[in-house]
Amino acid sequence: MADDTIYYVAKTGNDSNAGTSLSAPKLTIQDACDDADAGARNIVEIIDSGVYTEEIDIYGNAITVRATGSNKPTISGGDSNQYAFESNVSGNIYQGLTFVGQTKYPINGMTTAGYNFILSGCVATYPGPQPIGKSGMAEIHNCRLLATNNDAINIKGASATVWINNSFVASNKAGHPVIEGYSGQATVTASYCTIVGSGHADDSGRFYQLVTKIYKVINCIISGSGDGINANESTYNLVHVSGQPFTVWSTTGSYAGTPRSAGTGEITGDPLFISGSIPGTVDPDVDGSVNLDTQNYALLVNTPAFNAGQTFAGVTTDISGNTRADTPTIGAYEFFEDTPIWATFGTQLQGNTSADFTINQYSNLTANYQMRSAQ
Repeated sequence: MADDTIYYVAKTGNDSNAGTSLSAPKLTIQDACDDADAGARNIVEIIDSGVYTEEIDIYGNAITVRATGSNKPTISGGDSNQYAFESNVSGNIYQGLTFVGQTKYPINGMTTAGYNFILSGCVATYPGPQPIGKSGMAEIHNCRLLATNNDAINIKGASATVWINNSFVASNKAGHPVIEGYSGQATVTASYCTIVGSGHADDSGRFYQLVTKIYKVINCIISGSGDGINANESTYNLVHVSGQPFTVWSTTGSYAGTPRSAGTGEITGDPLFISGSIPGTVDPDVDGSVNLDTQNYALLVNTPAFNAGQTFAGVTTDISGNTRADTPTIGAYEFFEDTPIWATFGTQLQGNTSADFTINQYSNLTANYQMRSAQ
């Protein structure tokens, strides 16, 4: 098959079509991927907002699977498929997609390489955890991810290079971290994220750290029950938890950490979400109630996150595509005093989901992991 080709998919399509023209798309994502991964740098573009109940394999070459324009296609597991995608190649890009109904998590690596991918502008609710990064580079940008029964994100291997940025990440399961690293490798960074979880487990009395064994955490909001941050480099974060907001860096434990003082620019307090849940801060023996469809984790007037962050190389917009202020807001959502709080996710999420954005981010990945003393 040819290289640098776009294969189109729509519910009005037919898999007997070549799929290389908008007027004659394919019907299934799998058939388009079968053709696309036979070449290099190919793209599968879904041109409607249909629901696709598929479990899709990518074997040959890395491809980009993306929504087009304002379309919001959903890949459903039908409550029986374990994953949306399975891959044995590194460098796939999944962009602008919604994942629901998978019985485990959206992206599975059939080999080590399959965990090295970019997830950009996607929305997903899944049992969890979503593994990412085994021995290569991986990124999550501008996503809204919710795990219902486990950690939301789990770093897969000690030699992974992972950047989680401008994303809302949550877990509703009591007694679990939200983002968990692997032995604290020095190439994992979380920046400009809003992280919500229920880390306290009443049956064991353990206070799990909501962000644990992640080497660098900067400009993040961490909210919920349990402890807050276990990171080697932790600056300009806003933490609102029922346990210890900051714990001493540990590469082994994910609970019962030793308390420490706040790092540079770190503060505590209620972030003042517009309509979001703060699970477990009153009754720690309950699962969270985060809902991606009905809650809004942007920020209200008087949020302590406003103008409290620090610029970070390569990040100029927020999860919704809004330009970051010179002194940015902590968390996924930039706060603007003149922005109406009723702005919806729907029209904003398109800001950073273009193929050019994600591909450029992937190309410049190494630079973004350099630990700069100025930050």
